[in-house]
This record gives sequence, C-alpha cells and structure tokens, in this order.
Amino acid sequence: MLADLLLEIGTEELPASVVESALEQLQAAVTQRLQDARIAFGQVETFGTPRRLILVIHDVAESQTDVVREVRGPAANVAFDAQGNPTPAAQGFARKQGVDVKELEIVHTPQGDYVMAKVFERGKPTLEVAAGIFPEAIRSLTFPKMMRWGNGNLRFCRPIRWLLALYDGEVVPFELDGIRSGNRSRGHRFLAPEEFEVGSPAELFRQLDERYVLYDHRRRREVIREQANRLAEQAGGRILWDDALLDEVTHLVEYPTALLGRFDPTFLSLPEPVLITAMKKHQRFFAVVDAQGKLLPYFVAVRNGNDYRLDVVREGNERVLTARFNDAHFFYERDRQQPLEAFVGELRRIVFQEKLGTMADKTARLTVVARQMAEWAGVDPSLAERAATLCKADLATEVVMELPALQGVMGREYALLSGENEAVARAIAEHYMPRFAGDALPESALGRLLAVCDRVDTLVGYVGALQIVPTGSGDPFGLRRAAQGAVQILATVEGMPCLWTIVDASVRAYAQQGVTVSEEGLRLLAQIFSQRIEALLEEEGIRYDVVQAVLAEERAEPFAARANARVLNTLPMERLTPIALAATRVRNILKAGEAVKLVPTAAWQSPSEWLSQVDVSLFRYDEERALYELALQYRQQIADAAAAFQSEEVFALLERFTEPVNRFFDAVLVMAPEEAMRRNRLLLLAGIDALYRYIGDFSRLVV
Repeated sequence: MLADLLLEIGTEELPASVVESALEQLQAAVTQRLQDARIAFGQVETFGTPRRLILVIHDVAESQTDVVREVRGPAANVAFDAQGNPTPAAQGFARKQGVDVKELEIVHTPQGDYVMAKVFERGKPTLEVAAGIFPEAIRSLTFPKMMRWGNGNLRFCRPIRWLLALYDGEVVPFELDGIRSGNRSRGHRFLAPEEFEVGSPAELFRQLDERYVLYDHRRRREVIREQANRLAEQAGGRILWDDALLDEVTHLVEYPTALLGRFDPTFLSLPEPVLITAMKKHQRFFAVVDAQGKLLPYFVAVRNGNDYRLDVVREGNERVLTARFNDAHFFYERDRQQPLEAFVGELRRIVFQEKLGTMADKTARLTVVARQMAEWAGVDPSLAERAATLCKADLATEVVMELPALQGVMGREYALLSGENEAVARAIAEHYMPRFAGDALPESALGRLLAVCDRVDTLVGYVGALQIVPTGSGDPFGLRRAAQGAVQILATVEGMPCLWTIVDASVRAYAQQGVTVSEEGLRLLAQIFSQRIEALLEEEGIRYDVVQAVLAEERAEPFAARANARVLNTLPMERLTPIALAATRVRNILKAGEAVKLVPTAAWQSPSEWLSQVDVSLFRYDEERALYELALQYRQQIADAAAAFQSEEVFALLERFTEPVNRFFDAVLVMAPEEAMRRNRLLLLAGIDALYRYIGDFSRLVV
C-alpha cells in the first residue's frame, strides 16, 4: 500500500531570505534518509510561507524493503574442527546472528576461507521509521543566524510553535525539544489563528485556502505579480519589476493583497534611484514607471491580509513613505551644498579595515595604482587618477549613509552636479559592477580599470597582508565575490592590464603606507584567483583537464588562461594528442629528482632565460643542435603571439616542435654520465618546456 507522508513545521515569522533554502534543505534531508532507510517513495513537493515549511511526499511505501544481509564470521578453520563439526566459535556466531548453525556457509576470500551467515531483516513500518527521520531532518537544517528559545536546546532560525506529521492519516509520533507532533495546524495569524485538525495533505491545503493562507510560494509570487500589474495599469504605468524584491515580498506574506498608493509629485525632482531605493529598501514597495521608464508618483505595496479597511492601510503607507522621502530630500539638499571633492577628506573618518587603514588610505592607493595602469587600459592617466580620487567620496554623503545601496550611483550624480568629466562620473558608478553574480560588467574602459583596481586592492590587503581567506562556510568580507568580479572583467575584456601587474602595483602601494604583503599571502591570493578562473571556465563548458592544464602556473592570467582553454577545448584529438605527448615527455624528465636539482623549473623563467644558459659546445648529436636552433628561431614569434593572446597561432607554432622533440629523445640520452652535459641537455629541455607553457602544462591533458 502506498500513502502520502506529510510534515509541516509551524514557526514564528521566518526571514524572507531563508524560506526557499530551508525548503530545499528539508526535502534533501528527509528524502536522503528515506532512501538510506530503504523506503520507496514517489513525487516530492515543498511549500513555504513566513510561518510554515511544508513537505509532502507521495506514494510512500508502508514499510522498509526487506533485506538479506551477509555477515562474515570467524575463519572456517576456527569455526569447524577437523571432522567438520561446528566449534563453540561457530555456535556463538550463529546464535548472535539469530540463525541455525547448519545455515552457516563457507565463503572464499583473498584473505582465506570464512563462515558467513545470511541474516533476514524484515522492514520496519514507515510510521515507525519516519518518527526517527523527521526530528533528525529538522535538527539538520542550517541558517545564517540561529537561535534558542525558552529553556530548550534546539537551535533553529525562529521558534517552532507546532509540528504536523502524518502518514496515511496517522500521526507520526515524535517529540522535538518538548514539542509533540500531532495532526493540528493553524491558519493566518490574524484572520484565522485558531487550530484545526488535518487528516491528509489535501485536507490541509483545502483548510489553509479557507483560512487565508496561500501556502504555495510559487502561486503566491504570481498572485502578487498579477495584482501589482493590474494596479499599475490603472495608474497609467507599469511596475518596475525587481526579482529580488518580488521574492522578498513573496516570503513576507501568507495572504497577499496589493494596494496602489500615491506620493507628492514634487518628490520627482529627486534623482530616481533615491526614490526607488527608498521605496524598496525601507518599505518593500514596487515603483511604477511610464512607458518610457520614467518614474510616476505611484507605488504598489502588498498587505499580509485581505482588503478590509484597505484605504486605512493605504493612507498609513503613504504617510510613512512621505516621511522617508522628506528625509531623503533633506539629505540630498545638504549633500548638494558642496562639491563631491569636498567629501574626500571625510573618508579619513570611515574605516576600511582596522589594520589596513581608512577609506582615505584606500583611495590614496587606488589613485596611485589606477594612474600607473591607465595606459595599459587605454585611458587618460589624469582621468584615471581623478576617478580613483572621487570613487569613494560618496560614502561620506548623507544620502549614501542613509541608503548604502546607492554607493556609486550617488557618486555619479554628485560628480555631474559638481561639473566633473562625464567619463569620471560614469566610472564612479561602474566601478562597483558587477555587484552580484550575473550582473552586467562596466561598459567604459575607465570603469573597468577602476573596478578591477578596487577589487585587487581589497584582496591584496585582506588576503595578501592579513591572510584572511574565504572558507566554504563563510565569506564575511565578500572576498570571493571581489575575486570573481575582477576575474570576470579581466578574462572577458581585451586590452586590460595583466592581473599580476595590478597586484604588484597594489603591493607597492600598500608598502608605501607601511603595510607588508607576505609571500604566503600572495600564494593564498593566487589560489583564490585560480579558483575563480577555474569556476569561470567550467561555467563555459571547458573540459576539466583543459582547465587544469591552462592553470598550471601559480600566477595565472585570466584572459590568457581563457583564450588558451578555448583553443585546447575545441582542437580535434588528432592535433592535440601528438603535441601533448611530446610536451609530456619534456615535462616528465624535468620533474625527475636529479633533474630538479640541476635545473629547478618549478620557478618559471622565460624560454630565453633558459636557452641563454645552454652551451652549444657540449652538443654531441645533430638532434640537440636542431632542437636548439628551432627554439631560437621561433621563441620570439611564440612570445609575441602569446603576448597578443593569439592562442591558435601559438599552438600552430608549437606543433612544429613535435617531431624534433621526439627525434631528440630517440637519439639523445638526456641523463648522461657527465654532469655538465646532463645539465646542458636539461637546460635545453627547460627552454622547450617554457615555450610549451605559454599555452599550459600539456602533461595534464587527458589524451
């Protein structure tokens, strides 16, 4: 018999940001435990509101699947005597497993012969097993912030008030920190707070509908969207949709009722981002715009309830929003009384990081680095210096202090009002991009340069100087996001400075302020950048072995790594295999113990640095001289093509080395008895290896 399994966790209002994550965790925790317990089940559904997490599993078997376990016992020569009679050891083993001694079998293993018992285990009823699974699963849920309440020890996001647990209409009996499971649920907190009995998932959903709870968060989101669109049309506009805000509002209400509000049109004289952000961040209101995207003096709010006295709710929301806009207007007018540059001095009062100085110190470093990198990025050094000087100034303005989400946006606004160059103003806004995964990249060259320099400065300080690194469980300083943003820009936009050129400039800027960046810190920083490049390449569908090959160098460059990876990933095996095998022969002999002592190739040098140490008078074979001359002939051409990120050209030139390398190994004993000759041949191979490494470590390719 198959039946439905139902679990509802009733809580105080959960933060909107945790509901969907909690549902995913709950589903995974319960279904994994059911699988481990050998209980078959069908479709799984989850539903969430601010006050409840609901899990429904359909077509659940009535018991565990029966199983026969094979249990190995003592060695056969211990279990039976010379006449084949069972010894006390065999009898004790059989008794322990609950089988007759005559049922014991002898199995042959590499370790010898042993006795084995086949033990039949009848599956337990699902009702009994679920009583153990549910409390374990609930305790396993994790949240960014957890709490205890009352005298209990249970840690959860918010206090749990009831537990509804049913299998085929029967209560799944368990207790969680003093809360007993049952067959009762509750409706909307204000419109239908009374408890009610439930006998099945269908009955729960029917009664929730009747008691003003729209339990399906997906449907609730669409209801909000439909209601808001209809109200915006009545006002002659459309909703300026923000998916993050829609998700948040969806998880703030159980029974949504949208309402249309209005504010004084004189507030439209304020910059639109100020009004939109105030509505979103403070009130969770949706802005209304006209067909051209211009803000209208309307907003849509969502009430957690029905339409009773909706006019009173509307008036209250309008009064609160008016107060918010009055504050914003006051702050904006105060900020406008002086140019943006006047706020730069105030950055001395804002701490960037206790050991790394203030935002004024950060600005000073950015100014130096941005000017040094300007020509590499094809921008005017004076504009780069000016943009870097002003890019953090708006952090000291009153509007940004009140609405931090407007950092950069208000910097651009105030820069234009102060008569700054338009390119500088645009770069101030763009240097915070990308703000999140999937966000657009800066469009201007100056904005891209400033965005990368800002992120590199943060990473060099936190990781390089302080050795603070993000972990799998947390990244409180946003370092992983900073590295990802820098890598995204540098890997996908041609004509940017090299990553490690910017890092080195940032290290020098910190040193001028008395902050030392350690070699260990730089090693950790290289790991973080490599991880972000690896993630970017894997998202683009690059093979794992190709990713590992192009990231072989500790200080990987994002643009070069991506260009090389895209070439290697698309090459046919008939072209890739010969060069990979030849390059691997070179790499393998250089990694040998004796070779490492004579020619330490772990520290990468240019091909010319290796080849310049080769003594041609020590050549004994034509194959040595031919390979050496080929390297001299093409080293500059390969280096120039690599510098121009012409990966296909580099690969084509390296293909010319395949046959000469193979002939060299066929004719020449690299590890010759004479040390001078041995070292000379290794130096030659180190130069060849360095040429191959313009693309990557071919030995890591699977061919």
